[in-house]
Amino acid sequence: NAVENSPFLEKLKQKGNEVLFMTEPIDEYCVQQLKEYEGKKLVCATKEGLTIEDSDEEKKKKEAEKEAFEDLCKIMKEILGEKVEKVVISDRLSDSPCILVTGEYGWRI
Repeated sequence: NAVENSPFLEKLKQKGNEVLFMTEPIDEYCVQQLKEYEGKKLVCATKEGLTIEDSDEEKKKKEAEKEAFEDLCKIMKEILGEKVEKVVISDRLSDSPCILVTGEYGWRI
């Protein structure tokens, strides 16, 4: 279904991470209060701040991409203006060209 095929999950699935689908409006409130379950931190894949462990090679590649596309990100931010908080290169995608994420403390998309 649409949730399972979401671009937000591309890299998580690629890395073999477990994903718990919480699609009801009350779920977000519960996760904000719970934060952890059985020693596992609960994080929202649609929010800013999601970290995915990478190898040293992947980290170097990410830094090179970040540097190479820095000017493009600035131009896109200028064009989009106040419609977006920022434009950044993401390491959470593997097949999709882009996604919009919610700020770390905002309500999910």
